[in-house]
Amino acid sequence: MKDLFKSISRSEWFFVALLCLVIMIITTLPYLIGYWRTPPGMVYTGLHALSPGDIPVYYSYINQAKTGQYFFKDLFTSEPQNLGTFNIWWAGVGVLTRIFNWSVIFSFQLARILMIPIFYFCAYLFISYFLVSPKQRKVCLVFLSLASGLGFYVAGADVLLNFPDTVSYRWPIDLWLTESNTFNTLYQTSHFIASIIFMMAIFLLMILAFEKSRFSYAIISGVLALVYFNFHPYYLPVIYGVLGLYLFWLIILARKILWVKVGYWLILVIVSLPSAFYHFWLIKNNPVIAQRALQNITLVSPFLFVLIGYGFLWLGLILALYFISQNKKWNNGLVFLLLWLLFSSFLIFSPLPFQSRYTQGLHLVLVIFTTLGLFEFYDYLKQKLSAKTFDFWVNNPALIFLLFLILFLPSNLYSVTRDLYLFLKQPLNVQDKIYLPQDVLAALTWFKDQGSGKVILAAEIPAKFLPGFSGQTAFLAHGHETLFFESKVEYFLWFIHDNKNDEAKKAFLKKQNIDYFFYSEYEKKMGQFDPATKDYLKLVFSLPQAEIYQVIKN
Repeated sequence: MKDLFKSISRSEWFFVALLCLVIMIITTLPYLIGYWRTPPGMVYTGLHALSPGDIPVYYSYINQAKTGQYFFKDLFTSEPQNLGTFNIWWAGVGVLTRIFNWSVIFSFQLARILMIPIFYFCAYLFISYFLVSPKQRKVCLVFLSLASGLGFYVAGADVLLNFPDTVSYRWPIDLWLTESNTFNTLYQTSHFIASIIFMMAIFLLMILAFEKSRFSYAIISGVLALVYFNFHPYYLPVIYGVLGLYLFWLIILARKILWVKVGYWLILVIVSLPSAFYHFWLIKNNPVIAQRALQNITLVSPFLFVLIGYGFLWLGLILALYFISQNKKWNNGLVFLLLWLLFSSFLIFSPLPFQSRYTQGLHLVLVIFTTLGLFEFYDYLKQKLSAKTFDFWVNNPALIFLLFLILFLPSNLYSVTRDLYLFLKQPLNVQDKIYLPQDVLAALTWFKDQGSGKVILAAEIPAKFLPGFSGQTAFLAHGHETLFFESKVEYFLWFIHDNKNDEAKKAFLKKQNIDYFFYSEYEKKMGQFDPATKDYLKLVFSLPQAEIYQVIKN
């Protein structure tokens, strides 16, 4: 590791810091504009158009830790829970939130921003192991920061103005999937950034452990994996599988069993397995966690949209494989990257329910290969073309910038400009998804002082923010977190549809152990139900745009 650090010059670190600062500004400015452009009488929820559905779940975790509850309950479903889940990442963010008394939204964003410099430090170390030339490293880092696929070109003009609250999987992955490329990850949430950092660190340390016979690196990798699998257990197959395949490759090269290296891999597994056992134990002993795991299906888009989602990075991969093979430049590091690419691709299209998760890391691998392929292609064209032709078509910074802008940047540029459009123009069909009326927020926070364990019936949007802003439980709120979501949607639509069937509705509220009914413009739009006319509902909170009714269960 010391040799790796020594290979990186001060000017390289300055370049890394500068690019890091640029990305921090680009990925933070839209959120700030969203906050500054908050309409009168509204509050900004911290959401944007890229994969917004899960952010309120993370708010819930932060809020629970802020109140001293470090074993998180699923507050998006009403079933009783005997156990909570300890998530070390969000518990840490919540502790800081509690110490400094920050708001949940501020803590969420601050954690994301602070993780970006750590990512750039680790990413450049990782890249530098595979790329020796400082010029290649810098180009690779630019591609890692900004390059995406061709999703923008096939999304369709109608998509440009839509807020993908419920994202169709039949969409290019660079437009909706957080893990699919680095920019999306840095733009979204801190724990995704931490996830790729842990993955890079574990892989790099284990590669060096195999290469230099460093027992300490295997131990450190095991500890990192122990922490990693606590908050992202999905990647256990990736860590074990890729390193296992790489070890098998080394054994084939050596034509003998490399017992020391096998021991290092086993150390990684043994040290980190307790986190896996912990999640299996939770599933076995908590029916809510078990059912949530069954319905937590994160499928990837069809194969065509995966191809589109990485666009010309696939061509860069092909160029790299061709020239590396032709020039006989294969080494163990490049074999490792290829094995990672192949194994993750297998997982993406395997029967496992977490397909989209395994796109994480593909962008990094494709970018490194693309960098190698472009530099090899550059040298090839320099030999084949005349000096004048080469200088105009290849060694032309303006043309290179234009090609990068057209071929690699549009989807990420689209994600940012879409948010800027939504925040600046605020079309009515998305405003109520990004902002909440102040009365609604006041009503949600009123629940903080009503004792723990209350269950509230509300429409989807206020229900999503209820756990994060109040610590209370929503009957219906989230497609993955709410157990039996579809059936509960039907119950809610039946309840809100008309102002009849009072005995059945009273029985429903009692059977589902619902304590309060939340009533605002969100609920009014969905049906004719009028809580003010019901003797089994008592008004306990009232503002012009939000009311709360307590369920009378006698």
